[in-house]
Amino acid sequence: MDRPAGDRAGGGVEHVHQATDMGEIARRLRQLIVASDEYRRTMASAIEVSTTEAAVLGQLLHEGPLTPTLVAARAGLTAGSATSLIDRLATAGLVERTPHPDDRRRVLVELTPRGLSAIETMFALFASDIDEALGRIGPRLVDDVELRGSLADLLSEMAASLRSHATNAGRLRTTLEEATAESPDSSGGNLGA
Repeated sequence: MDRPAGDRAGGGVEHVHQATDMGEIARRLRQLIVASDEYRRTMASAIEVSTTEAAVLGQLLHEGPLTPTLVAARAGLTAGSATSLIDRLATAGLVERTPHPDDRRRVLVELTPRGLSAIETMFALFASDIDEALGRIGPRLVDDVELRGSLADLLSEMAASLRSHATNAGRLRTTLEEATAESPDSSGGNLGA
């Protein structure tokens, strides 16, 4: 049985060009997402935090100090859950609460030196692993700045599209309910149940 290119040893360029239909590209993107989820869980567990906590560390790295309200919003958490998450990260020595410079009634959550070191190391390892994968594809992708730019643009557009659709939960729910209602073995039940 022929295995997908991602499962083959070497995964050379000749296998990449076989993925010309959009269904195959979608399947391979799903493989990437699943692998990325596994990778994130492993990275987070290495510093003994959850993936949500690691994502908050990443937000703080990329955006700088945030209010607890923004931490909650970025992580999709309630205020109470965000407070508990921040408490856990503070207890682990990864973040600290500091006075807000413009409003003494508010605080900011920011990375400690230990937190900064941990999240920067995680991103450096990720970048190294991606470089290694690109190197296995072939020298053209490594050497061709324009091709790498096109790949980066493609990934950004895919992320933006998925993020845009993820913000419309009602549309997704309706589409999925309609699809499952039309299915011959459907019980007509509610997806939310």
